[in-house]
Amino acid sequence: MADAARAPYLTFPKGKSSFQIRDGKKYISTGKTDRSEAMIVLLEYLDRKKADEARTAAPITRLATVGNILDAWAEERQRENPETWRRKWRTLHQRMKWKIGKYLLTGVNKKLLDWYESERYREGVSEPTVRQELTTLTAAWSVALRADPPITDLPIPKIDLPAGSDPREAFLTHEEADRLIAAAEKEYLKLFIRIGLATAGRHRAILDLTWSRVDLERGTIDLRMPGETDGPVRVDVRGRRIRAPRMKKRGFCKIEGDIIDELRAAQERAASDHVIELAGRRLQSVGDGFKAAVIRAGLDPDEVTPHILRHTAITWLMQSGEDIYRVASFAGHSSPKMIEKVYGHHHPDFQGSIARRLARRA
Repeated sequence: MADAARAPYLTFPKGKSSFQIRDGKKYISTGKTDRSEAMIVLLEYLDRKKADEARTAAPITRLATVGNILDAWAEERQRENPETWRRKWRTLHQRMKWKIGKYLLTGVNKKLLDWYESERYREGVSEPTVRQELTTLTAAWSVALRADPPITDLPIPKIDLPAGSDPREAFLTHEEADRLIAAAEKEYLKLFIRIGLATAGRHRAILDLTWSRVDLERGTIDLRMPGETDGPVRVDVRGRRIRAPRMKKRGFCKIEGDIIDELRAAQERAASDHVIELAGRRLQSVGDGFKAAVIRAGLDPDEVTPHILRHTAITWLMQSGEDIYRVASFAGHSSPKMIEKVYGHHHPDFQGSIARRLARRA
């Protein structure tokens, strides 16, 4: 066992006329009686052995498939964010694996990717969806490269991505928002809509909100999950603390006006720890009830989804002339770049200096 585990070395056994290379149970003659010359032969042998081992190991590259790297990516996603995995990524993983999972990574080239893109369009999907899928392929490839052991050593291919989604423009006017609230027949749904408009909170963040994070005396709502201020922490097999990023950031919001009275009334009748509840149970979604209210309010259900409440709240803040940095902080963003990109044109200062220069020239 000791010889088998030892690296090749020089020896001059009894009865031999030259130095021998001992490699496990094998002896290879160097044909040299001088140790220095025999050492050169040993080094050449080690180089050849390393090259042979590399060629033997090459199937890790040649035989790895798209399905292999998608599975590695899926395992990481499930571990770091199981809820988002179930809600968003699981279907994408299954679809991509079924479509191109059998292809070897060595065969992932422009011809295959162009075929995949055209196939997806033929199936009726949009360019932003295809972009997301191809971006997922890149992410999975990155996971495969840093896996231990690596699933592949092939570099990530350059992928010509189609256009992404245009920034969403839809938002409610104040009159439309009032109609939507009036059309919500259930108290939990009215409260959900009002919180969304008051905090710019995301659908999931509002449903996750507990009374322990609502301070009616100070007038604050903390949409961040406990222990997730900087991202959830997990411990790996070594015992090292790993901080995993959240998919979406959440905000800490100041509230005032009627929403405080409505929250106080809801708290008095609460039968669970969660702010949005029905019959004492937290809700996983308000989709069906929200859609019904949208239709009763005479609005377009394809355009007015729960997420429009966030767009609406941010748009109203920008239209009122609020400082963009404060809007970004309120919405849970560390940088105002996204707010400026998507909502900047709603701000009264948008192109204001240009208008003033033109006015002076007129």
